Amino acid sequence: MKLNFQYAHHDHSEFEERPCEGAEDALAAFDAFDWHGEAVKANELQKCAPTLAVIRSTDEAVIWVSAYQTDSSLRFVSECRYPGEVSAWFGLVKKPGIVNLGHQTMTPEQARQALRGFLDRDEDALQRLYG
Repeated sequence: MKLNFQYAHHDHSEFEERPCEGAEDALAAFDAFDWHGEAVKANELQKCAPTLAVIRSTDEAVIWVSAYQTDSSLRFVSECRYPGEVSAWFGLVKKPGIVNLGHQTMTPEQARQALRGFLDRDEDALQRLYG
């Protein structure tokens, strides 16, 4: 597993990659990230929103969370992609495929819960959060 970090001063193609020892390491990185400070800088610099991505080496599944500052609060945009069952034929059939989930207005707690669900491979929790 690896972590990719994007900070406010980065261009969109730039990131810092770090190895990740497991779920607790990834959650600690989320908790230690200066989301508020980087979101404020992102508004000033107009370059890149602060983003943390977790990439599983085993199946190339990925989740990313990206913060932005509104007038009153910190919010997150997130997308998640992993192998799983997907609907086909207008929802009549399930088949193996790539599940793609996205959400535009998560709270910091919801973003952390999404990371936890991804790291625990808890598809039900992810479906509820991104629903």
